[in-house]
Amino acid sequence: MKYLNLGCGTHYSLAKEWTNIDFSSSGPGVIAHNLLKGIPFNDNSFDLVYHSHVLEHFSKEDGENLIAECYRVLKPGGILRVVIPDLEMIARNYLKYFDEGVKNPNDELIRANYEWMKLEMYDQTVRNYGGGDLAKYLFKKNIINESFVFERIGEEGKAIRNNYLESEKKGKHKARVGIKQKIKTLFLKLMGIDIKAYYIGKFRLGGEIHQWMYDRYSLSKLLELKGGKETIVQSAFTSYLKAWADYGIDGKNNSVRKPDSLFVESIKK
Repeated sequence: MKYLNLGCGTHYSLAKEWTNIDFSSSGPGVIAHNLLKGIPFNDNSFDLVYHSHVLEHFSKEDGENLIAECYRVLKPGGILRVVIPDLEMIARNYLKYFDEGVKNPNDELIRANYEWMKLEMYDQTVRNYGGGDLAKYLFKKNIINESFVFERIGEEGKAIRNNYLESEKKGKHKARVGIKQKIKTLFLKLMGIDIKAYYIGKFRLGGEIHQWMYDRYSLSKLLELKGGKETIVQSAFTSYLKAWADYGIDGKNNSVRKPDSLFVESIKK
């Protein structure tokens, strides 16, 4: 059996049946490749293709092309597993805390949950710098709704916050980055380049922002349009592939890596 993990980051299996790809190599055996140029394998090569929190970083058109490429490299009857931020869940939570906030305008906890859901909905689409306002929220000294935030973003979010708090204590990383930034900015000024436009453009073309969002309805329709059938919503631990949970890619020990996710699978026609 042969399985393919696209845009794997640091979350992948080292088992021999897996091939792992990311924009830049993120570990042993990870192939560096730009997926905007397609998937660098022959037709009908894999039994399963998987990608998690990758599709939303592509424009609508490029995302459609990526899904078509996934089916191209899948064998007939192969499984496509797509994991994305769940737009439906985000929207329902937003409306829940909107309604509660209108009824209880002075409740600080409700307001905090409402503000967090607005960030989940918009921030990674509109931000012009790394981490955006969501990072500012996550890196506050005190988070009144910390349990709700971690419920939404899981163990990864906890690790990000803990790493930030540790770096704040040391205070060295910021200084090094600041010096580099000042030198680069001075060079750009000497070249007569609009500094703000340069940094915003560079950032927004760098792959961090969300360019499109999906829910179970729109994603299922996209998969079926591009070559899938028997589309189904799964969980982090369930799959058409019976041994899926053993790889621990979407979660381990009943802990979901990205709780804000929608897990959808289909079979290649």
